[in-house]
Amino acid sequence: MKFNFKFKHDFSYLIRKYAIIRVLCLAAVCALIIVSTTFISSTVHEKPVILSVSQQVGTPGDTITIRGKFFSQQKDSSYVEIAGNRLTTSSYVSWNDDEIVITIPANTQDGLLYVVSSAGRSNPDFFCNRDLIPVSVPQNTVNTKPFITSLSAETLYVGDVLTISGKNFGSKKTQSQVYFSTKKTQQQLTESSLNAGNPMEDATEYICASDIDFDYEYWSETEIRVFVPDGAFTGYVYVENENGKSSKHPLNVLQRAGQKNYETKNSYLIQIAADVSDIRGTKDSVLTYRLPLPQTNGDQISAELTETNPKPLLDNYDNTSVFQILMDKTGKNTYAASEKTRLSQNHVITVRSVQTWIDVDYVTIPKDRTRMLYKTYTRADKVVPADVPELTAILPSIIYQSINPYRQAKLIYEYMIANYKIQNKLRKGDTSCLDMLKSKKGDAYDFAVLYCALLRTAGVPAKLMSGILIDKDKQAHPHWWVNFYLDSFGWVPADPALGAGLEYKGFQTIANPAKYYFGNMDAQHIMFSQCWNNVKKAISNGKTVYIPKTYATQSIWEEASEDVTSYSSLWNVPAVLGVY
Repeated sequence: MKFNFKFKHDFSYLIRKYAIIRVLCLAAVCALIIVSTTFISSTVHEKPVILSVSQQVGTPGDTITIRGKFFSQQKDSSYVEIAGNRLTTSSYVSWNDDEIVITIPANTQDGLLYVVSSAGRSNPDFFCNRDLIPVSVPQNTVNTKPFITSLSAETLYVGDVLTISGKNFGSKKTQSQVYFSTKKTQQQLTESSLNAGNPMEDATEYICASDIDFDYEYWSETEIRVFVPDGAFTGYVYVENENGKSSKHPLNVLQRAGQKNYETKNSYLIQIAADVSDIRGTKDSVLTYRLPLPQTNGDQISAELTETNPKPLLDNYDNTSVFQILMDKTGKNTYAASEKTRLSQNHVITVRSVQTWIDVDYVTIPKDRTRMLYKTYTRADKVVPADVPELTAILPSIIYQSINPYRQAKLIYEYMIANYKIQNKLRKGDTSCLDMLKSKKGDAYDFAVLYCALLRTAGVPAKLMSGILIDKDKQAHPHWWVNFYLDSFGWVPADPALGAGLEYKGFQTIANPAKYYFGNMDAQHIMFSQCWNNVKKAISNGKTVYIPKTYATQSIWEEASEDVTSYSSLWNVPAVLGVY
C-alpha cells in the first residue's frame, strides 16, 4: 500500500513539474480514444438492409444481384438465405458492402430472401422459382393476340374435352384463361333490356375454366385442350392472355340428365381482418399473416379485392395475401411492434343462387376416373377423411347397392338428416366429424365434413366449401357446405346442416329446408375456399398456427420466427359492410 501511494505521489509530482510529461500523457489519452473508437466501429455494424433484388422470379442457374447497405465488405460468416436455406459458398459470384451477386442453386424453393450478417438479419424480400410458380413473360404484343382458327366440336356436354386450335396462345398457360358463356339470372334479364339485334351477345356473361377443378388438360402455342367447366352455357368461347383476347366462337353446351339455373344475384362488400398486439421478440423477429382470398366458381362468379390496409408483402400467394410485421427497438435491449396492428382487406363478392333439376335415370355412371378432378376429390385430405374403416363399414347400409352417383348423394344426405341432430353452437377445437357416428350429433362443420367424407368414400367427387353464411340482419357466420360432381352435368350443391334444421334466418323463408338444400343453394353463401389449401412456410424453422373450423381451410394462418417470444392475435368473423 505504501509503495502504491509513493508511486502515485511521485507520478503526480512529475506531471506538475515537467511539461513534457503532461504532453506525453495527453497524447496517450488521445491515442487510447482513437484505438477504442476504431475497435468499436469495427465490431458494431448496422443490420443489413435490402433495397432491391434484380429479379424476384427466376430459375436455378440465374444470376441475381441484391443491392442494399451494411452487407459488410467481405463475406466471411455472412450469407444469403432463401426459403430458410443458406446458400453454399459456390453460389456467390461477388460480395460487397452494398451489392451481392449470387447464382440460384438447384432445388431452390419459393420463399423469403434474407441477407444475414453478424449484426443480424435483413428485411425480407421474396424469390419465386419460375419452374414452381410460372409467371407470364412479357412479349411484343404486335400481331401476337391469341387467335382461334377452329373448335373440335360445335356441341358438347359439361365435362367434355374441347380442343381449341389456333395460334399465339402461349407456350405455357401461366395466367392465361379460356372463357365460356354463362347464363344471366332471371333477375338480371328483367332488370336489363336486351339488344334486339343480338340478344345472345347482350345477355352473355363469362366464366373461366377452373384450375382448382383441373379443367386445363393441355396448353401450347397452337392448341388448348380444356374440359367444359361447370357453369358454362350455350354461347361463346374465347382465349385471353397477356396480349389480349381472341375473337369469340359459338359453342353449344348441354347438361345431360337435367338443368341448372341461376335465379338471384347478390353482391356483398365483405371485410376480413385480424388484430395483432403485444408482440415481443428480438430485433430479427418476424410475424407473417396469411389472409385468405375468396375464390370463384360457377356460383360465385366474381371476387374483387377493393382495399387492403396495410399494403401486403405479397398480394396473392397460395390464394392468400401475405402480411409481415417486423420489430422496432423500444428501449434498451427491448424490441416490440406497435401496440396494436389491424390487417384488413375489403372484397366485393358476387354470388348467384342455384337451382337444379335432375332426372336420376339419365345420370351418367362415370367410366373414366383417371381425370385429376376424380383423383383429387375422391380421396382424403387434411380435413376430410375418406375410406377409413368407420365409413366403409356404414356406407353399404346407407346406399344399399346403388351405383348411381346422384342417388348415392341423395341417400347419404337423407340418412344424415334422419339420424343426426344438428347443434347450433360450434364445438371448440379441431374436432373430428367421426365423433358423430357415436354421439349422433354435430355442428355445421361436422355435418359438411362427414357428408363430404361419405361421398368420397362412395367414389362421388365432393368438395368441402368453406365460407360464411349471411343472415337477414346482414351478420356473417362461419359456415360449410358441399358440392358433389356429376359427369356431363357439373357440380351440385348441398347443405346438410341447413337441411337438418340449423337455426338461420335468410333473406327469404325456405318452406322445406331439407328438400331445398339438396341440389339448390341460396345467394347468401359466400365461399372462401373449396379445397384444402396447403400453404407453404415462409421460414423453414418458423412456428405456425392453424385455425380449425373457420371460414377458410388453409394450413397456415400465422407464422412466427423462432425468436418471437410472445404476441396476441384476434381473427374477426368477416364483416358485411354492404349488400347490393
